[in-house]
Amino acid sequence: MSYTLTANTPPPVVIHLDSRKGNQIESGLTTNFTYTLKEPLLVPDHMNLLLSLHTATIPYSFYNVGSHNNRFNFRIFGFEGVGTSEDAPFDLPAGNYSATGLGNAIKSFLEGFLISGSSGAITSFHFSYSRETLKYSMSFEGGATALSILESSTALDLLGIVGLKVIPLSATPSLISDNAIDLNDSIHGLYVRQNIATKGTLDTEEGTFSNILARIPITTNAGGIIFYGQEPHDTMISIPMIQTIGIRLTDDKHRSINLNGLHFQLSLKISYIHKETLRDLQPRRYEPTPLKPTPLKIDEKKKKKKK
Repeated sequence: MSYTLTANTPPPVVIHLDSRKGNQIESGLTTNFTYTLKEPLLVPDHMNLLLSLHTATIPYSFYNVGSHNNRFNFRIFGFEGVGTSEDAPFDLPAGNYSATGLGNAIKSFLEGFLISGSSGAITSFHFSYSRETLKYSMSFEGGATALSILESSTALDLLGIVGLKVIPLSATPSLISDNAIDLNDSIHGLYVRQNIATKGTLDTEEGTFSNILARIPITTNAGGIIFYGQEPHDTMISIPMIQTIGIRLTDDKHRSINLNGLHFQLSLKISYIHKETLRDLQPRRYEPTPLKPTPLKIDEKKKKKKK
């Protein structure tokens, strides 16, 4: 986006923000804060502002498994006779899991689960992960007749499962994931939200214009640093001054990111542009076009002469 700048346009202002210096809004989270400028940024009456994200550095310290997507609701059938069942809920500890690490965590839980104080319902849980299809295959051995994963589980996407599924005994074909597993819990980008502009972007999650300033793609692995320095999107705002700036870092589902105690930095670029005076355009008036007489053909002229 480009704008015409004149010689009397003030130079752009860059504001560097560090979450360490902000006033935290959510307890335990460093990604939702406000910062009050000691010197407010005053805007002349004849000017508007262009706001954009200039740079950002964010540690990839957030987890792909948390309280919102860590519950597996298993149900074990037939261990104590036909028609009997027992629920086995499993809350996966928060962390960054690989495909193998996730499978091992489920395996340890199911093989150690006790029904009525005794073990043996599931003596061995088998899983394998295919790098070609990005899917799991699962089966089990033991005294139980069937093992199901209930639809109420919040971690189904981690296994690529849709709806209620039954994991069979190893004597029968294994249960294979419906979809490719999503260990990132669909967090493929981070959203920087602010309190200065509210209608600069359209958010399809809510279907309305929102306060999203920029989307930062995740291009590094867990434990690294996410950098942003792309061509920015400018949002035009018309306010008399800026003194308190609110910043919130979220995922695509509007959830605040938990950096697990670490902090991030970003820079906002604010440019000035002159307000344009809209011309008072007169409404167009359309005059009716007079109809021209249709020229007579030669045959029609001869007929008129004979008459």
